[in-house]
Parts: sequence; C-alpha cells; structure tokens
Amino acid sequence: MINIAFVHSVAKIGGAERVSQMLMEGLDKKVFQPSLVCPESGDFEQWALERNIPFMVMPIQQPGLSNLIATLKQVGQWVKWLRRNNISVIHTADPYCTRAVVIAAKLAKVKVLSHYHFPFQFNHLQWLFKGLPKPDVCAFCSEDLQNEVGTHIAKINPNIALQCIHNGVDITRFSPIDKAPSDTIHIGIVANLQERKGHDDFIDMAAILANSGEITKKHSLHFHIIGGDILEAPREPLLKEKVQQLGLADITTFHGQIPDVLAQLNQLDILVCASHQEAFPIAILEAMAMKKAIVSTNVNGIPEAIIDGESGLLVNPHQPSELADKVSLLIKDEKQRQSLAENARNRVVQHFNLTVFVKRFSDLYQSIK
Repeated sequence: MINIAFVHSVAKIGGAERVSQMLMEGLDKKVFQPSLVCPESGDFEQWALERNIPFMVMPIQQPGLSNLIATLKQVGQWVKWLRRNNISVIHTADPYCTRAVVIAAKLAKVKVLSHYHFPFQFNHLQWLFKGLPKPDVCAFCSEDLQNEVGTHIAKINPNIALQCIHNGVDITRFSPIDKAPSDTIHIGIVANLQERKGHDDFIDMAAILANSGEITKKHSLHFHIIGGDILEAPREPLLKEKVQQLGLADITTFHGQIPDVLAQLNQLDILVCASHQEAFPIAILEAMAMKKAIVSTNVNGIPEAIIDGESGLLVNPHQPSELADKVSLLIKDEKQRQSLAENARNRVVQHFNLTVFVKRFSDLYQSIK
C-alpha cells in the first residue's frame, strides 16, 4: 500500500482543493491510501470524513531561524506523524506547503511532490528553496506554467524532476443536465475572490451588457459570482459595493464559497473567466464538461484548454469591453453558443478526462515512492 498525504494551506474548497479531491477519490484504493492534512478544520475536512479519508490538523508554518523553537517543534510533530502513518509520498498543493514540510520529509525519508497551480517569480522561488531540502518532483498543471516556473526551478536545482500533468475533470459527474427553459440569460464567474481573478472586470462587463438596449430589449440578464474569500483580505464587501453603485444589485447574486459548484454551474448559460493570471483553471474544465459556452481571457495555460472560436471565445485580459462584446455575441447567436458548448464537451472528453489525469499521477507516485 502506498500512503499519500495531501497537504493544503487552507480547509476551504477552491480550485486546487478540487484537484486534490479528484485524485483522492480517483486513486485505486487497492494500491493507494490517501489522507488529507490542513492547518485548520473546515469544509475540506468534512468532505474527506464523509468519504472515510483520514484527516489531520497539522501546523504548516514557514520554518526559519527567527522562530527556531516553533520550527523544531513543528518538524518533530510532522516526523512522528509521517512515520506513524507510514507515509510514502507527500503531495503538497502549493510551494508554501512544500517549504513547511520538506525538513520533516527528509528526516522521515518521505518523498515530496510539489504541485504548482500558479506562476512564481525567480526571486520568490529562490527564497522558497534556499537552505532547505528540495522536493523530489515538481508537477505543473499546464505547459505554460512548466515553461515559466520550471525554467526557474531548473536554474535553482537541476536535479528536481519536472512534469506537466494537465488538470482533469470527472466527465460523468460534470455532464450536461437539462435545465428548465427560461427567458433569462444566466452569466457567471467561478473563482475565489482574489484580485487576479478579474471580478472587477466581470462586474464592469455586466454593467456594459445591462446598459445595452440591444441586449436587454430581448433578454433578461442575471449575473452570478460564485466563490468567496480564501487567501487574501476580504474583497466581497468591495465587490458588492461596486455592484450596488453600478445599479446591478437586483440582477447579481453572490453565492460565496461553496464546496460543490455543480448546481450553480448547471444554471449558467455562459461562463466567463476574467482572470489576469491563471495556470489551468479547473472551473473552466468543469464548465466545458457540462457543455457550457465559455468566454475567457487568453492568459497562461487557458489556450491549452480552449481553442479560440472552436471550444470557447478568448479575449485579452483587463478588457471588460472585450468580454462584453463576446458575451453579447453569444447571447444574440444561440446556434454559435450551442456549437461552442458541444465542442467544449468533446474536447474535455478527449483530452482532459479524469481517467487520464489520475493515471498520470498514479504512475508518478509509483515512480518516486
């Protein structure tokens, strides 16, 4: 049995957490035993316990000489836990988790897989790696991310193995669901409320569409903001204030952070990704699998998922007017909307299904354990 410890910085469920959920559920339980570690309790803990996946609250503080006693205490606690549970591989969800556990992993002779879902600058990576044991392998969710971050990592330590494994999606669970006919066009964004996710642009786009007589004369519009504050200072009050100021409060719903986005995705006609930076968003794959028309920014790894004009429409970042133009086009042209949605589903089935995703990680775990 290969015991895999998935380590996350938060117990709320965002994109990186959904990736780990798919792996923990999809791994062959005759070969792998997953467990989940977070520094706190939360929705992620509840999800794990409902599936009989062991959950542990453990400290994930950054080590350093300035907090030497706390560092030594944390290392000791982790070493005991790793040995007691016979952990073979630690799969960390971000490099901060990696930095927090590599000393204990080295002492306990446990392999570390560091999973990258977001780009990091060279200087930042130098700090993350400086003076500490290195992970055994770094996995990247897009080729763009591997080309950028992997190049930096290779300069810092060329002995770390690098591998790109695109995110996948459960195409049986996230599949088209018939929804009741409606005269209202539902347009949504699925993302935690970090500034880089482009919610301000989404709201500006909504204002452009809501003030378009050509659109509103024929269609009612409703905008959905699905996601909450996870890693940054709270932004929801600021976004709600902006919605109020632009006169959009009656046609905008803030859903907050929810553990399962399937129901909210199903009610959408068009998904918008307004991100300024985005490695390879799981929300886009889930929407593609559910046969939704998508308008997205063309940043980072997104063009690896969406072929512009075939399985979605791509625009430049920081351009709410471009988002509005493309969404307007899809509102007016239902035939194109349906064609893009059909092609999106087919592309996910062929290239980004869960079976391929889990197989590649299973092979990677077995190769490094």
